[in-house]
Amino acid sequence: MIIIINAIGKEKRIAFLENKVLMDLEIIRPTDEPQVSDIYLGTIVKINPKINAAFVNIGCKENAFIHLQDIPETYRVHEGLKLLVQVKREGNATKAPLLTGMVEISRGTIVYSYGKPFLAISKKIKEADKLRLQQSISPVLMEQEGIIVRSVAANMPVSEIETDITKAREEFEEILARAKGSNRKIQATTTSVISMLTKNPLMTKDAEIICDNPELCQTLKETFPHVTAFRDKSGIFSAYNLEVTINRLLRPTVFLKNGASIVIEKTEAMWVVDVNSGNYKSQKEAADVALDINLSTVEEIGRQMKLRNMSGLILVDFISGMDHKQLDLLKKHVEKITALDAITVRIEALAENGLMQLTRRKRQKSLIEEMQCKCPICDGSGYIPSVQTLIYQLERELRGVFASDPSYVAVTVTMDVMDAFLDEISFDGDIDWMIADEVRPFYRISQVEH
Repeated sequence: MIIIINAIGKEKRIAFLENKVLMDLEIIRPTDEPQVSDIYLGTIVKINPKINAAFVNIGCKENAFIHLQDIPETYRVHEGLKLLVQVKREGNATKAPLLTGMVEISRGTIVYSYGKPFLAISKKIKEADKLRLQQSISPVLMEQEGIIVRSVAANMPVSEIETDITKAREEFEEILARAKGSNRKIQATTTSVISMLTKNPLMTKDAEIICDNPELCQTLKETFPHVTAFRDKSGIFSAYNLEVTINRLLRPTVFLKNGASIVIEKTEAMWVVDVNSGNYKSQKEAADVALDINLSTVEEIGRQMKLRNMSGLILVDFISGMDHKQLDLLKKHVEKITALDAITVRIEALAENGLMQLTRRKRQKSLIEEMQCKCPICDGSGYIPSVQTLIYQLERELRGVFASDPSYVAVTVTMDVMDAFLDEISFDGDIDWMIADEVRPFYRISQVEH
């Protein structure tokens, strides 16, 4: 694993490469918006029993949202109640931040929470180890404490797990103490490069780190064994061809080496992934070809889900024509790849026509939401009125204008619209055309005098 860190500017970027292939990307930007894991002292301003939820004021422009079942039973819920909350999912243009009253504190081997007693052990840990860990950890837990045991704990001594629990417990007590004298944010997410490296599941002890910030390099050497300073005058991401790779993540089409391709598009409600045969060639039967292409795209779809930070409902339209045995094989392959994802991915359904429904837990903004904004020209639809549409609209508007018998009419227009109008529309009115310097087809009746 090679980790490339671009940390010269205000924005920090961390790329995780395996065999020169980008496997994960972390972007750290300064922001005042609520981030995942931020902790606030919030105030319930409204309870909506119909949706079993409440709106909480955490000092932002808009109130955040919390499900009532995510408020610990130790609270007596009512409007005006002040409670400790943590950001579970970031907000966006259409959705408020989602909160939870079960504040979580991450440590190396465990995730600690307070307010609901439970002990959960990672599914990746073998059953024999699960039983051993459960018997060792249960006596250590206090009332109302909840623990999620991470997969790395399987190879750790119990004493280290107990130490992590104690440190998390102490940190939570410090948070409670700070909350007594605070009116809003208690603890911000640690978004330093070191914390991002430590939290990332791809990080290993043998990973080679290459960083372009000399001061950060010295700091990293105190924690990680293999750190190299990048001294080339060119940008570090450009040197490793990462700028091109990131720009491709913002495009819909992904081309595979075998000639097949996938098209990824985001809508308001879901992500849609379309698998295409493209230039793939084979002499096999149609059903076998469909299976081969579909299997070849699964690993790339899994990689794209992580890199683009896709979440919520994801529909994958695989190539149809497979029999039941082949569908089962495809599903198992998807299960194998999604199991490697640090974020929970569930296969909800797989239809006979190859349409698969997945859900991936949402925590942060997608890469598109982080790096792009809605187009002011098309308003995010990806489409604008064609020249043909505009000239017919212009004809209708002009006929309405000339019905009132004006003495002078001026129309500001792009050259393509004017040329099409004069070629296709038979119109007797006297119009003064003014050419606009616009990149899109455009017109405006700019002046009318009677």
